Amino acid sequence: MHYLLRCLALSLLTLCLMSCSNTGEGEIKDQVNPEETQTSSSSQEEIQPTVQEVEVRPTADEDVIRVGVIIDEENVMSPYDRQPGVAFIGMIEEFNRQGGLLGKRIEVLRENGQSRLSVINSAAEKLIGSGVQLLVVTCELDFAAPAVKQAKEAEVLLISPCASEEDWGLGEVDTLAFSMVTRPKVYGAQLADHLWGEGDRTTAIFWDDTVPETIQECIAFRDRWRTLGGRSTVESAVNMVTAPSVIGPADRLGSLDVDVVVVCATNRVGVLTLQLIRGAGWLTPIVAGPSLDSASFFTSDIPNLGDFRMVSFASTRGDDPYVGVNQAAVHFQSVDGIPPASGRFILGADLAELWFQAVNLAGATDSRIVAETIKSFESFSVPSGLIKFEGTQAVTVRTLRMLRNVSGYMVFESLVEDVAQ
Repeated sequence: MHYLLRCLALSLLTLCLMSCSNTGEGEIKDQVNPEETQTSSSSQEEIQPTVQEVEVRPTADEDVIRVGVIIDEENVMSPYDRQPGVAFIGMIEEFNRQGGLLGKRIEVLRENGQSRLSVINSAAEKLIGSGVQLLVVTCELDFAAPAVKQAKEAEVLLISPCASEEDWGLGEVDTLAFSMVTRPKVYGAQLADHLWGEGDRTTAIFWDDTVPETIQECIAFRDRWRTLGGRSTVESAVNMVTAPSVIGPADRLGSLDVDVVVVCATNRVGVLTLQLIRGAGWLTPIVAGPSLDSASFFTSDIPNLGDFRMVSFASTRGDDPYVGVNQAAVHFQSVDGIPPASGRFILGADLAELWFQAVNLAGATDSRIVAETIKSFESFSVPSGLIKFEGTQAVTVRTLRMLRNVSGYMVFESLVEDVAQ
């Protein structure tokens, strides 16, 4: 009995201890570990993003005036496009050296048009999207058409340094489109007046019939020559196929025995015509119109060239009587590394000066305002001399140069002034 009581007492004691043990575990589990709390708090601080003040700076665009240039660097129009295009860039760089325009730097965005419509279209879209205030385009309206269309839609000022189609002057290309040259017939008549003034009275006239510009140039020369009282022994179109059959009979008939032979032609046809005349033994003085002046013309291509002169927009050899022309040639070389190869380079320099002064006078780069400012100019001084628009959107009056072949180099001889007709 005593043994049973002892067992019962032990059992009760065991139950009490187990009950106390369970109660203690519950209390421990409900307590919060201070180290765990600190760690959790630190983790939350690390997860939360740190808020920092971001400094907003003005974009560089606010300090830049952008202009775009789309010229042919390598294909069919490159002998005409590239020279004025590089000269334009050279002048802009000089403006930047002098402090820029309206207190801002001018940035030139240059694109190679390749004389391909799709490439020119993409280039125009890219440049207009970049916010250019001016587009400088190719010398040929057919190739410039995609850029003209986009510039017109975006109301961006567009200027060609050497596009001679009549549509430019009439404003039919666009109200914001200008050209730095006029129709070739103006230069043809100008040449006739100059040669008449030198005392020439008889001539033989040959024109390249593969492009309209050369035809217009020589037909205008012929008409003006007749008006002045001059006489021509032969008036004929030539090209790469027909030139031999034209020059041959003229040689046999003695039609090249005149005071001066006048040639209006692009490079290939012009060079062939000169080769045939000199190859036939004729030493008659020859004068070529400005259509022959391009970066692809070299006197060395014509053996025994002799007495040869060419009308150009400028001299490239640092001997031009206008200081601005010689300075523009230096700026050209600073960009290209070599001197200009054609007097056409000055058209790009003239363009840059015209736009720069128009923006300065307007006090704004807005295309419509600048275009109206240009239209307001009765006459304007550019590196090549005085130019006039005469109420049109193409330069109608400018001073040309007569260059003479001296030991294979075309050097300045005289100015060819515009004569009121």
